Amino acid sequence: DILRNFEEESTVLDIIQDVEGNPLSPQYLAKKMGIHTNDAQSYRCPEQGGFRGLMSNGCRVQLLPGGQTAFYKRIAFNELGHCQEKLKTAPHKLKRDMKSYKVVADFLASQARSDLQDKTGVIIPKCYDAEIRRNFANPMKSKFSFLLEDLTPWDGWHQRWLLDDLEECKAALSAYAKIHAFFWNGSTFYDNKDAAQELEAAVWKSGSYVQPEAQNWNQCKIVAEEWSKKRLRFKKELSCFDYWDNLGERLESVAEECGHLAHPFADDTLSEQYKKYRTFTHGDPKQANMFFRHGTTDSSGSEDTQVGLIDFQWSGFGLASTDIAHFLTSAVHADRLVDGG
Repeated sequence: DILRNFEEESTVLDIIQDVEGNPLSPQYLAKKMGIHTNDAQSYRCPEQGGFRGLMSNGCRVQLLPGGQTAFYKRIAFNELGHCQEKLKTAPHKLKRDMKSYKVVADFLASQARSDLQDKTGVIIPKCYDAEIRRNFANPMKSKFSFLLEDLTPWDGWHQRWLLDDLEECKAALSAYAKIHAFFWNGSTFYDNKDAAQELEAAVWKSGSYVQPEAQNWNQCKIVAEEWSKKRLRFKKELSCFDYWDNLGERLESVAEECGHLAHPFADDTLSEQYKKYRTFTHGDPKQANMFFRHGTTDSSGSEDTQVGLIDFQWSGFGLASTDIAHFLTSAVHADRLVDGG
């Protein structure tokens, strides 16, 4: 009875549940979103607005009759096949992932997030509610949920598979530059001691999904082996170069050192050396974590492209250059990275 029935509309009943498996109530949604209960007599959550990913499931929820929306994410490790596979092959990653959900909850609730959006205009959807249930004795019993501000298509927001639009590439780079500058070591943000301490406690000491300490211990030792298995995928583009035959070995010879230098704040000695470059980084700036909206009016009265950023699970302190390198290699279409792109 909680879900309003629509003819020929399938709903994501398996997602729109609390961490214990109970259907969410309209009253819960109204309370957390700050909406009058008259606008939340029921809700709809069509399959079209849902997704089922490796590490989370989510859906768009629309309250009725008010029409307000939110995005709901639910994570139950024991229900996710990817987590079951990690339990067999890389169980240490489950505890890492447990912390990542705590990181995103704490960052979204922080004064730092609020100040960043207010002072730079970078859009980061607010978190109306988060349920964090970490089970350190048995990580597979860990459960999490997030009720988030929604960036909807009818408000002009959209996503890309890979960024090939020049203005969107520039807007994304501008958004990351604003974040990096706002939190750069010694910036005025740190004048607010309470906000600074809150941020330090909330996020990763060394941010980034790809940093060595977040991955398997031997990842830098198997580069050559993995290249030998996968290199034929790149034959058309790379086989004409001299390094085609030994690229794997060459990369492996420098991989570990490059990993440490690109993420210096995981190492106490490097941390001190790179302190003046330290800033807050998104940590996973792939295209799936970006939304764009065109045709909005900025303070000067001209139209611009707005950027909305989501999924701060791997956010923490790092180098702006590493964050941008990650963005270029995981979010931008290859056509923008050649011939002067």
